[in-house]
Amino acid sequence: MKIDRSNSISCVGRIRVALVALAAVLVACGDLSPSSAPNASVAVSKTADRGPSDFTGTFMADNRPYWMGWLALTQSGVTVTGSMITVDPDGKGGTKADTETVTGTTDGGLAVSLTTGSVLGTTGSTFNGRRNKDDVTLTWADKTGKIQSAVYRAAARDGFNSALGAWQAQLVGAKADADRTAAEQKAIADRNAALAQAVRARSSELQDALSAMATGTTNRKNGITSASNYVAAERTALTTLQSNLTKVQTDAKEPLDYYRACFTVRYGYEDTMGYTFDSTLGYQRDRFADTSKDLTTNLGFVDQRVTEAQKAVAALAAAIAASPLRVTGVLAPGDEKATIDAYRATAATVTTQLADLRTQDSALYTAAQNLMAQGLAVWNTVKTNHRCT
Repeated sequence: MKIDRSNSISCVGRIRVALVALAAVLVACGDLSPSSAPNASVAVSKTADRGPSDFTGTFMADNRPYWMGWLALTQSGVTVTGSMITVDPDGKGGTKADTETVTGTTDGGLAVSLTTGSVLGTTGSTFNGRRNKDDVTLTWADKTGKIQSAVYRAAARDGFNSALGAWQAQLVGAKADADRTAAEQKAIADRNAALAQAVRARSSELQDALSAMATGTTNRKNGITSASNYVAAERTALTTLQSNLTKVQTDAKEPLDYYRACFTVRYGYEDTMGYTFDSTLGYQRDRFADTSKDLTTNLGFVDQRVTEAQKAVAALAAAIAASPLRVTGVLAPGDEKATIDAYRATAATVTTQLADLRTQDSALYTAAQNLMAQGLAVWNTVKTNHRCT
């Protein structure tokens, strides 16, 4: 498309002329604003009209019975500051409050963004808000990510305090009712429990006695097994000691040079045989002695434990006879028989086995002493013959 440049310039010129003429008319007419109009009849209010972007004020969120909130905001330009109070039930018939400062900005219109600390289950959260007349609706994400919202309605301090006081009175009343109901239920439960308490207590005492006996039976079985193992280890040590002696006797056969006589034979007796006798055999004998002592102590309680169990049986029988109610889930006289029989039988068997093991331990030690004496005799002969120092 071609543009006629001469015609375009002509049009611009005409526009300029028209603008000059319009300016002249305006000057002649004077100020046309409403305040200077000679016939203005509409009164202008001197009270600041709260516009839609003004967030200054106090607001209350009423979410009873869960929580109440108080929001006090001051807006300066697009900056908003203030505080947020959140009141929750304390679980004791009263309330507890958290107060946080808030800061934020508006978009110059109905939207506001506020940032606060820990409140409403959030930490360092940002609240997005929107004003609708005198209400401010805040939205935020809870810990699960779900979007929550609360409406804060314009309210005076007295209104908030009045609502809070009414809620606190309700909480006090509810707590008193709950306490009274709980006390009544406890009294009923206590009366019912008292009817069966004696039977349950006696059953528990018998159960404790039987448990102690069962534990004693297990400990005796384990103890006698350990004692047998230690004696078996003693026997193995004695075999090793016999092998040590045989080697010393072989090493001591003449002819001997000085080194073999005074060092090899000495080492074989003092170190090898000595270690087997003192450490290997000695360790197993010490363990056997400890185990034997524990078993003896354990066996010393047999009669006492049986007597305690029999007394517990008699007490349970008396409690059952005295109770007007049949109590389930408890022991009955006769339940103790198997445990007591096993307890006595194991004790008798272990007593016999322990006596036999002590005899074996003593015999093994005597045999070991004899081997050590033989080894000493060999070493003394070599030492004398070769003048070992």
